[in-house]
Amino acid sequence: MLEILILAIIAALVVLALRSIRKQRKNGGCGCGCAGCSGCSGRPGCQKTK
Repeated sequence: MLEILILAIIAALVVLALRSIRKQRKNGGCGCGCAGCSGCSGRPGCQKTK
């Protein structure tokens, strides 16, 4: 029973994190945790998607 509770909490945290990243990208942010994406030119997955 405890394992199911722990898995449910982890799943909820993952869903909330993904929602936050999606919201940041939708609002013009990079969504990867960097400050403005100006220093992330070497990371193709970290670019503004506005």
